[in-house]
Amino acid sequence: MTLWYLLEKEFKQFFRDPGLPKMAIAFPVLMMLVFPFAVSMEIRNINLVVVDENRTEVSSELIQTCTASGYFNLVEVSSNPERAMDLMDRNRADAILTIGSDLDRKLGRGEDLPVGIKVNTINGTKGSIGAGYLTSSVRQFYARKKAGQGESAASLSLDVSPKYYFNPFLDYKKFMVPALIVIAITMLTGFFPALNIVSEKERGTIEQINVTPVRRSAFILCKMIPYWLVAFFVLSACLLIAWLVYGYSCAGSVGLMYLFTAFNIMVTAGMGLLISNYSDNAQQAMFITWFFMMVFMLVSGIFTPIASMPSWAKVLTYLNPMRYYADAMRAIYMKGSTFLDLWKDALGLLTIGSVMITWAILSYRKTN
Repeated sequence: MTLWYLLEKEFKQFFRDPGLPKMAIAFPVLMMLVFPFAVSMEIRNINLVVVDENRTEVSSELIQTCTASGYFNLVEVSSNPERAMDLMDRNRADAILTIGSDLDRKLGRGEDLPVGIKVNTINGTKGSIGAGYLTSSVRQFYARKKAGQGESAASLSLDVSPKYYFNPFLDYKKFMVPALIVIAITMLTGFFPALNIVSEKERGTIEQINVTPVRRSAFILCKMIPYWLVAFFVLSACLLIAWLVYGYSCAGSVGLMYLFTAFNIMVTAGMGLLISNYSDNAQQAMFITWFFMMVFMLVSGIFTPIASMPSWAKVLTYLNPMRYYADAMRAIYMKGSTFLDLWKDALGLLTIGSVMITWAILSYRKTN
């Protein structure tokens, strides 16, 4: 009965708060409706300037091939390289395609095309991806022209037709949906518990609990259970929005996603309660929680692959619970992986979660 009354107290305290229930609803909705479009590696509307020194039908066809891809906005076609560089210096051009005067003759003789590509790499990602788009368009033009001239298959460049598994259209939004679910759940279930005990300290209500014979383990457990339900609500809302708005559905078991979410709550809620035990006010708890959340996200593999990190950073990721949670959620959502495929991720979350909860219980001090 004591456990039941404590749970009733926690739920009343949560719903009486003027901000927490609204944040639990608004945060995942905004994450799922805004971030998939904002956090995207697909670059469009690249301003392209063409320096056409050939001025033939062949060069016009090359320009049309580049602009027909849908990634470029053709700003100007000029014969003056200095004019093109001036446009790039004034940030009116992101890329310059230079077509040599002997394009048609070299193409007819099967020689290398006199084509140059310059990109503005102040934004390195946009520049490298834009250069890749331009290079692909030029190769497509060259292969089509050689095939039209009746070249044999042996004389043409190798035609590679890749087949993409799990995300056949390379839709970056589909790649980001499970990552955004991970971020939303981790942020909410990390901040809410961290502010819970601290807010009771500031209001003075924690003293009423401290003078009761409630065990520390029962107290910490009752603090965690409401955030399990909050996390399950956020997960359900995110999955529903992904299905209704984007048409994406989970390739694997939805129940398995809830299971790994429960494992993750052990980590985030335990860490939040642990931080609140050592914090004197809400400001301290928020700053400490924000610091750890940022570190966890940056080295979790959500935005950048872990394989591309230096060796010392790869070792540190094994201490990051978000690494295991993000890997499991992406594998379940996109690949349809089973628990046998993800048992290492489950073990990592359970191990870190057990440490966090035990530490939170032991560090809580009942004082009169």
